[in-house]
Amino acid sequence: MSSSGRKRKQQLKPRQDEHRSPVKRCSVEVKMEPLDLYPSLADYDLSTADIKPDLTELQLQLAVEQRRPSNQGSNRCEFDQHESDSDEDGYSELNYSAADVFCQDDPDVYDPNWTSHQEETRLLFKFLTPNQQTGLKGAKRFQCPQHYFNQLLGNRSKFFASLSQSFNLRGGATNSEEVETFVALSLLMGDVKLNQLADYWNSSIYHGFSGFAGKMSLDRYRQLLAGINFESLMPEKSKEKNDFPLVNFINERMAEMYVCGQQLVLSEPITLWKGRFSIMEDLPIRFRCNSLVLHMLTEQSGLVVKLKPEIVRREDSDAWVRNSRKLVEHRNKLALKLMEDHRGGRTVYASKFYGSYGLAFEMAKQNTYCTGLLDRNRYGNSKALVHQPLTTNRIATSYAPPLMMGKWRRREKCLYFFSSDCLAIYAKEMSMQKTNARPKLIQELDFQLKQGSQSRQQLIQYQPSCQDLPTDKKMVIFLLNMLIYNAHLLYLANAQTVRGVRLKSYPEFRVAIIKSLLREEQITEPVTVSPRKIEDKPEKIKEKKTAAGIRHEAVLIQHNGKPAKKNCRNCHKGGMLQFSKYMCASCPDKPGLCQEPCFRLWHDQIKK
Repeated sequence: MSSSGRKRKQQLKPRQDEHRSPVKRCSVEVKMEPLDLYPSLADYDLSTADIKPDLTELQLQLAVEQRRPSNQGSNRCEFDQHESDSDEDGYSELNYSAADVFCQDDPDVYDPNWTSHQEETRLLFKFLTPNQQTGLKGAKRFQCPQHYFNQLLGNRSKFFASLSQSFNLRGGATNSEEVETFVALSLLMGDVKLNQLADYWNSSIYHGFSGFAGKMSLDRYRQLLAGINFESLMPEKSKEKNDFPLVNFINERMAEMYVCGQQLVLSEPITLWKGRFSIMEDLPIRFRCNSLVLHMLTEQSGLVVKLKPEIVRREDSDAWVRNSRKLVEHRNKLALKLMEDHRGGRTVYASKFYGSYGLAFEMAKQNTYCTGLLDRNRYGNSKALVHQPLTTNRIATSYAPPLMMGKWRRREKCLYFFSSDCLAIYAKEMSMQKTNARPKLIQELDFQLKQGSQSRQQLIQYQPSCQDLPTDKKMVIFLLNMLIYNAHLLYLANAQTVRGVRLKSYPEFRVAIIKSLLREEQITEPVTVSPRKIEDKPEKIKEKKTAAGIRHEAVLIQHNGKPAKKNCRNCHKGGMLQFSKYMCASCPDKPGLCQEPCFRLWHDQIKK
């Protein structure tokens, strides 16, 4: 090869020197110098200069720009928003000054003395529930989605009849059917998002969009929207000026029909500020006067068990000073208010908003375990643990009765957590299964808190986007959406699965509820058989009588005094092995049968 050909081949090769590659020097600071120091360049017009760019350099620069967003997306994790070593996690008090602050030298139960080892025995609490049963009371299982929504309302016809009487209307009274249509249209606005309320009744902007006008006029909707209130749902003794009747109604219905499990979650609250719903952790940390904070106690599935609204006023600013003792006291009161009916052996998983040593201390008095995430400089934390350096994927702990505080470093930042649960502490102290695996307590926290975050996002997603909708009415629609979301979770947990029929998703469940409110879809699916339903409805008893006049009832199977299951005789006849908790007590051989549809099909064959 000639010397000219070899030189040409070397020119076509990409440059290997690191100091010229933008991939290697993307983080190198480039020093900018003025052109005045170089007179020959200062007089040269660079805009008209004929400078040919280096193609290899441009290709490498383009590769860097394309690689940056992909790297940022792949490194995101659920715990990125909870890492606490950022600059904004310091003691950011309001009106901070360098003046000295004095207080009395008294022992503080919220600021304990931390040690590197456990000095006292761990707490042991026993979980007690009535009849050892959790979930829906009465073991009522329905197949139709509307039944779960009706069960949350108590008595649907009575609910809307009493609600229609509480409207403050000047243009005449209303009835329950019109109120159901009003509620359905309000819920439908969360599925079809438009900027203005009048756009839903304007068929010229969106061609063919005339569904709202066919159900109710715009003027009538505005009248009902302005006059809606829920005072008729409250008992006479509990009516107060600053009360939330719909919130109290939801709390009472959930307490009547549902028994919580052993594990509960104090998730991040939802804030209504300037007409917009947001999760507290997604907002910048600052004091927001006249905002409405909705505190929620949920289960791992996202089922809202109890609500606690809070209106933030200007005189409450001291309770929102970050990482202060007043903040810990204020949030402990809110958490204890939510947990006042759910104590004794339960485990509460707290988000970073509530987590503190004071919360675990107060929960221990109520015989309740507490596990959660911590802010780096939350009042009561172990200062030695906070400033203790750690290498990547290492963990350190400190102890103060009844709490263990942990610090785990993942990559550049650290995650702070705490627990008073003895089983969780033992699981944490076990060695990690893999070199880069997360501690087991962190995995449990991620499992408990992740679903609650998704459920809050889904509730906010189905909020109407009308700009002219009043703020208090947005809160009413949000609570109605929460009723539907709770009904869907109860439907998923309790609906009996039928072969070949899948359960409805949340959008499909919403459509079914809205159609039933608009009277466009009647309930045609049969309700699953239960002894109480058979006693209440004599017309169903007649259908289950055979030619001999015997009444067939589905009863729970008991074997040696304990609940048991039998193979379904009808399913087994068709070649499928399916077990059921119910059997017919009136048949001679007491066959096991699924509630629907095998119980009905089996006895229809007997009649023939």
